[in-house]
Amino acid sequence: MQRGVTVQQVQSAVAMCKQRDIQTGMFLMWGYEGEELSDIEATIHHVKKSNPDIFFTTVAYPIKGTPYFAEVESRIESLKDWSTGSDREVRIRGRHSRQFYSFADKLLRSEVELERRRNQSEVDASAMAELQAKIADFRSTLHTLAHEVEA
Repeated sequence: MQRGVTVQQVQSAVAMCKQRDIQTGMFLMWGYEGEELSDIEATIHHVKKSNPDIFFTTVAYPIKGTPYFAEVESRIESLKDWSTGSDREVRIRGRHSRQFYSFADKLLRSEVELERRRNQSEVDASAMAELQAKIADFRSTLHTLAHEVEA
């Protein structure tokens, strides 16, 4: 997204806020051009390491006048009529499928939950095992869907 900050700067800022009892939040976007499984895993690692109080995700959508729109304009397909839809209801041909990003999201949320549970004073071993199994399933499905793209 070319936000002008590094991952290390974000992690440092979150840590400084937490030291001062300031709640932190992140807004993450999946779906930019060239994003691969390694980018998904790097995002998961980043969020686990940063440990914001809250985080939200969405799949990137092109907004007219932005460099991203210009990059994907020829592959945009509206899913609804202009009068009933929004600029978020589009398909970008050649991008990973919506299902792929749904599993990326499930994997992220589960990995962060597991990390947070590991840092608790009391750990429920059976709940941890169950969560680890879900994570393995989500990761496996994500890898399976990696070659599925919007047509």
